[in-house]
Amino acid sequence: MIDTRFSTALQIVISVAVNEEANLRTTSQSLAQGLDTSASFVRKLLLPLNENGILATSQGGKGGIRLARPRDQILLSQIYAAVTGDKKIWATRHDIPHEGLVGENIGDLSEFLCDRAEQAVVDMLGSVTIEDSVAELRRLEAEKSAGHQHSADASLVRDRHPAE
Repeated sequence: MIDTRFSTALQIVISVAVNEEANLRTTSQSLAQGLDTSASFVRKLLLPLNENGILATSQGGKGGIRLARPRDQILLSQIYAAVTGDKKIWATRHDIPHEGLVGENIGDLSEFLCDRAEQAVVDMLGSVTIEDSVAELRRLEAEKSAGHQHSADASLVRDRHPAE
């Protein structure tokens, strides 16, 4: 089963950012409607986003969900870490016979590859902010409105770490 927590959390955070810009209140119910899911699932994802200082929630008639800090200071890697925790991209099978070249070593190889893949994902997501993501969505929408073929722009991902 493919894990959708990150993509759903990303949509939540971007939706909150866009709503804030338009001075619109965001609730778990409005997010659930936009995600075509239950408000309880949204609230389950809001908890780690709130605990990690990405979103802030308040109760009551004027309550709602807002960004906890400016959107240019929220990295996609922070959202990823908040909602996936220590869950790996894939799991290594340990229930196989540990005999021969493959059986004795495949677990170590799989874990090595998984760690490298995970680091590559985190590094890439660490180069993109919510601000960047909103700008890219606007660019894609403008292209779509102009009747052009649209795809995400590679310039969205940039090196935020100067060469040492």
